Amino acid sequence: MKNVLKKSRIQYLIDNRNGYLVLASGSIILNILLCVIIYCTLGYEKTILVPPTISREFWVSENNVSPAYISSMSIFLADIRFNLTPSNAAFQRELFLRYVEPSSYEKLKADLVEEEEHLKKEHISTTFYVTDVRVDAKNNMARISGDIQYSIGESLQPSQHVVYQISYRFSSGRLMMKSLEEVKDHA
Repeated sequence: MKNVLKKSRIQYLIDNRNGYLVLASGSIILNILLCVIIYCTLGYEKTILVPPTISREFWVSENNVSPAYISSMSIFLADIRFNLTPSNAAFQRELFLRYVEPSSYEKLKADLVEEEEHLKKEHISTTFYVTDVRVDAKNNMARISGDIQYSIGESLQPSQHVVYQISYRFSSGRLMMKSLEEVKDHA
């Protein structure tokens, strides 16, 4: 009787041990599978950003940004940079500088302050009408072309066709402007 009871207890303990071994093995297999999935998806995440104005969808990943985002940011930056009046120049300058990378900030700020003083002194307003945006997403650049029109006091000057090239640096999910230069060769 004691022998049968002893075998029964041993069998019960063995069954419990085997059940827990199956659970532990399943848990280990699931953990390994999760590690493989995480490793395979590293670098494929996309961060959805909301720019100042949204006209179409875009994406941002760890190393890249969609051409639509570069285009939207270029239009936005051109708008706040070139649509100026003596009364809004300071506000536009501060808004524009939020999107400038730190290495270009101080020089650009000084240039914009000087331009603001000139606008106020001469009573000049500028308006920029975008006609085309061409994006080079590989190099984080855009060429934005349009017509710029100056108004000096009450006198409206003829519009001029201009092309600007905007270079960006993409870092930590954020697109920062490195430079904005007029392109003399309109090719």
